Amino acid sequence: MKVIFYILLLLIFSACGESKKKDLSNNTESVTKDFPKASLNNECHFETYIKYTDSLPLYDNANGQIIKYFRFEDNPNYDFGGGFLFKNSELGWLQIGRDENNPELENYWIKSDFIEVGTNNYKGQEISLLKEPARDSEITGVIIEESYLNVLNCKNDWVFVEKEGNKGWLSPEYICTNSETNCN
Repeated sequence: MKVIFYILLLLIFSACGESKKKDLSNNTESVTKDFPKASLNNECHFETYIKYTDSLPLYDNANGQIIKYFRFEDNPNYDFGGGFLFKNSELGWLQIGRDENNPELENYWIKSDFIEVGTNNYKGQEISLLKEPARDSEITGVIIEESYLNVLNCKNDWVFVEKEGNKGWLSPEYICTNSETNCN
């Protein structure tokens, strides 16, 4: 009886199709096609804010197990907004670096779904998204308005971002990491 049940479940899930999955840990094909192989796993150093509605799942490693859930609101020193310094990335995942406000969270991993940066193009100038994290790289897209972009990966102080299908590396001088201000 259990075997029949599992076979039916397998058939139902396979009929739903892989394209409906949003979990980057299970479906990275759309992200990897835009990444040069050398850029999939990187040391990085950038800070940004986190978005979540209730709590943030923290993992033991990329594609690992959830270790705990975190809320900035549970910290007695919490003021408003919250972010982390990231020190490493794997495709669709970022690793938390040393943070004086939450040192116990160092080395945990967060899915990129929860990580955003803003742009600081307040005068409507064109900001190029690039194929590689280098200023002389090929342009893959342009951002004109002040925007919030999902961070998929990072390398040094550059971030690989996505918004509405537009993907590319964003140069550090255009990154606004503060959720409370527009970085003027």
